[in-house]
Parts: sequence; C-alpha cells; structure tokens
Amino acid sequence: MEKKRHLSTMGDVARHAGVSPATVARVLYEPDKVGPEKQRRVREALKATGYRPNAVARGLRTKRSWTIGLIVVDGSLNPFFSQLSQAIRSEALARGYNVLMFQHGMKPEIEASAVVQLLQQRADAVIFSYGINASGLAPLLQAGVPVIQIEQEVCGGTDAVLIDPTSGIDQAIDHLQALGHRRIAFIGGAPDRYNRARVHGTSMEEDRLAAFSAAIARHGLDDDPALIRLGLYFPLTGDDPASEGRKMMRDLLGIERRPTAVLASSDILAAGALQALGEAGLSVPDDMSLIGFDNSIANLLTPPLSSVGRPLQAMGLAAIDLVVEAIENPDRKVRTLVYQTELVVRKSTATA
Repeated sequence: MEKKRHLSTMGDVARHAGVSPATVARVLYEPDKVGPEKQRRVREALKATGYRPNAVARGLRTKRSWTIGLIVVDGSLNPFFSQLSQAIRSEALARGYNVLMFQHGMKPEIEASAVVQLLQQRADAVIFSYGINASGLAPLLQAGVPVIQIEQEVCGGTDAVLIDPTSGIDQAIDHLQALGHRRIAFIGGAPDRYNRARVHGTSMEEDRLAAFSAAIARHGLDDDPALIRLGLYFPLTGDDPASEGRKMMRDLLGIERRPTAVLASSDILAAGALQALGEAGLSVPDDMSLIGFDNSIANLLTPPLSSVGRPLQAMGLAAIDLVVEAIENPDRKVRTLVYQTELVVRKSTATA
C-alpha cells in the first residue's frame, strides 16, 4: 500500500526553526513584529518542511486575498510580455502571493472585463504592462486597489517601473559607429499609430526615436530622413507578427543609398527585417548589420541577434516590492523606479 504523504504543519515549522508556533504565525501574517534572525530561521524552516499556509484562513486573518492581478498586452505576439510575466509570477510566488494573469490584446473591452474580475476576486494589487488608457485603471483606483504600471504609463498617480532606452541605444550606435557604419537606419513604432498618454511629456515610441536621433547627431553620422521607417510593431490581428518589420526593411532596401546597419526598436521588428534581407539575397552581418530591442527572441534568431535588453528580473522584483509596500502601507507616496537598458552583443554586427 502506498504510504500517505505527510502534510507539514505550523508545529513542524516551529520545531525545525526552534521557535514557538506563535512566532511562525507572526512571520507569516505580521512579519514586521518579528526580528530579522527569527524571520530568517522561520523562512528557512518553511522551505525545508514545505509548509503552505491555508489560503482561506490566511486571507481571513490578514484581510487580504493574497492575490495579485497581472494584465499584459499579449505574450503570444511579443515574448517580452511572457518573460516579464514569468519574472513577476516567480517573485510573487516566493512572497506567498498567487497571480491572476490576463492579456487584453489592445482591446479595451477585454481590459475592462479583466479589471472587473480582479475586483470581484478582491485582488490586493494589480500590475499593468501596460494599460490601454486611464479609464481602464479608474475602477481599481476608485476602489483603493494599488496599481503598478510597467514601462508605459497611461495615467499618473500610481507606482511605476519604467525604463530609459537612452543608455542601450547609445551603446548600440557607439558599437555600430566603431565598426565603421555611417548610414544607420531606424525602424520602430510610429507615435501617431499608438495613441499613448504622455504622462511625462513623451511616449515610449518618441523616447526611442529621440534617443536614436541624438546618438546619430552625437557621432555626426548621416541623418537622412529616408533612413527612418515607422509603423506598427506587429499587426494587432495577431497574423504574421513579423510582417511589419519585413515591410519597413523592404522600404529601406528600395532607397537609392541603402543603409549599412539597422537598429530596430523591437526584436519582432528585427525578425521581420532579417526575413526581408534573406528574401533579397542579403546576409547578416556580411551585407548589413542588425540590432534589435527587447532581447526577447534575439538569441533564437539566425544569426543570434545583438539587442538592447531590459533587466526583466530586476523589474519583476521591483514591481512585487512596490506591491507589498502599497499593500502594507496604503498611505505611502507612490514611487517611480527607472531602469537602464544595455546592449547585448552577439553575431549580427560586423564592419561596414
């Protein structure tokens, strides 16, 4: 007969840690009342025994649901959202929170439905990466539910985890200039195609284009307007995500003086550009150098793509830190954290 699995109890944890069951309960439900050394021993004992507190009982005792909502654009279209979601879920689980995830696909009605469901589930906080418009977040803010926005804000007054694209784009242009490139093209999202709120005066698309233009000017490189192609990152229908990048690259190949290098403002755009170059009988990096942005699928392409990356693990950790701060101290001032980007060099760049 198969031996029944023993389920650990709070008493098991207490014996393992050498503390009282009451101390274990305080670490779980009121950690601010326990010293750091006892907290460490109890948390090590929790891992060693595999004890999991009853979610219903814990919720009744703490007046929390121990649930965090996560609303993203669409991980099936852009792997960045999948990777960020995984980082957030892993950190939330380590803190004892469950995560309910929704993908809105840039459809306001789906975002609104997700918000309603999270309110019904009494979510302790909701993370957006990113929201569609301010009205979608309004029911949460009116209900006093903490909101954390990642990368792109649609309204002010909430915690935010943002990135500065400047450092990574500067590194990309520095790298290409050092390789002898002077005609460097840019393919990216068109600000007028994305009706984003400009909480800080500019949108994500404008920031990336401005960083590129500033880096080009700093090196005195060719600033031919024909070298800039803007549009969608991918079709919102979900069909053929790389089609926008292919179109922009084909346009660049049709101008009189082709670029020798291209910086794409997403890896999805770079993948489409890579396909268009292959169709034209051109190779990367021998005929043209190519750099992406996101560092999401870059290492899966052929050749492995140099790309401007974001510190996703750090951003996920920061988002959960802000969640916990907001839950435990509702009267605190909201915070904005800004993370730098960095170029990851692989095999898609060479001398001009």
